[in-house]
Amino acid sequence: MFSFDTENDPTSGYVNYVDGATAQADNLTSVNNGVVTIRSDSTNVASGRGRNSVRLTSYKQYTHGLVVLDLAHMPGSACGVWPAFWMIGPSWPNNGEIDIIEGINYQTQNAITMHSGPGCTMINKDCEGGTGCSVQTGGSNAYGDGFNNGGGGVYAMEWTSHAINVWFFGRGSVPAGASGDSPDPTTWGAATASFQGGAGCTIDDHFQKNNIVLDTTFCGGWAGQVWSTDATCSSKAATCQDYVQNNPSAFESAYWTINSLKVYSESSSSAAAVAAVAAAPVPSSTPPAAPVAQPTSTPATPAPAAAPSPSPSPSPSPSAPNSSGPVAVGSPASGGSLSEHPATDNNGLVIGPNGQIEENHDKRELKAGTNMSIVEGVNGELHVNKGKAGRHLRRHQMGHAVGRRS
Repeated sequence: MFSFDTENDPTSGYVNYVDGATAQADNLTSVNNGVVTIRSDSTNVASGRGRNSVRLTSYKQYTHGLVVLDLAHMPGSACGVWPAFWMIGPSWPNNGEIDIIEGINYQTQNAITMHSGPGCTMINKDCEGGTGCSVQTGGSNAYGDGFNNGGGGVYAMEWTSHAINVWFFGRGSVPAGASGDSPDPTTWGAATASFQGGAGCTIDDHFQKNNIVLDTTFCGGWAGQVWSTDATCSSKAATCQDYVQNNPSAFESAYWTINSLKVYSESSSSAAAVAAVAAAPVPSSTPPAAPVAQPTSTPATPAPAAAPSPSPSPSPSPSAPNSSGPVAVGSPASGGSLSEHPATDNNGLVIGPNGQIEENHDKRELKAGTNMSIVEGVNGELHVNKGKAGRHLRRHQMGHAVGRRS
């Protein structure tokens, strides 16, 4: 289950994260034939906090496991855009941050980054704090327009006590079973990026209790800060905010289309399946990618840390933020609805046509009309919630990214 985060962007982005009701009403989230689409606004001139967008955070926290995300589309290349699929602990950076997909502007390769507290060195780089230890890799079909033009693909992240490995597979090279119920990373070959623990970094000391986050922000501490040095983008407007505010049509491709998202426990074969929210049509063409002056090993201009609030402090994990409530994520077996269930359990959660979350027995979709929702308890149990707000996570005041979010 995921919540819609609605607080101010911790990376100082020019973005207005909306609640679930607003996202549905404005067609920023939708589900169609088992495929989820999550959009940013591309119609209106922005105002206030910034361009309307969506940020989802999982209720559940993970230590170790396998995360497999099958995407048909990620936010396309555009000046000012900053999408990310990542994980973060409740006390940043001490509980770690794992950036699986991230980039800005017309970046042509994906940035995969680890952030930690002091005392962690991997890939011969210090992973502490905002800059972290990062590589840009995966090829031109791994990110942005290149990814979308290739029909999307699959990202997988395996987290153990010994290493954090990330694989990228283009649509035509996804291993058999990688998006199924029993993926086997030992058959996938070398990881696209491998962050090995050991003497330089005891992974279990630096990475714990991470939530999954998917968002699209704009400008902020990375895309905004490098605006003046990006020849392509700075020629379009004096500032990142000015461009993002006044050019809504530039972000028509700023959406995620999710075929499935599955999270496997290290200790069992159960999977929490995030199946889809709705397929928006993939644009038949996208603007040609403009080069960004960054080498393949790490960004030429490291993503700078977002300006922190004075004396920021880590947030405790269970606390009630400004959030619109739980959103379930689902399995294709549930008939295209959103659901979350262990593979060994016949119960799941579905989102009904009116946006309510219902209990789903034997994977049969329930009818709409109930005012009850299913929420996740502190220990992971499920409760019926009658007209009360579900448990939410108050987000950290720091942040995330390739050099981001500190």
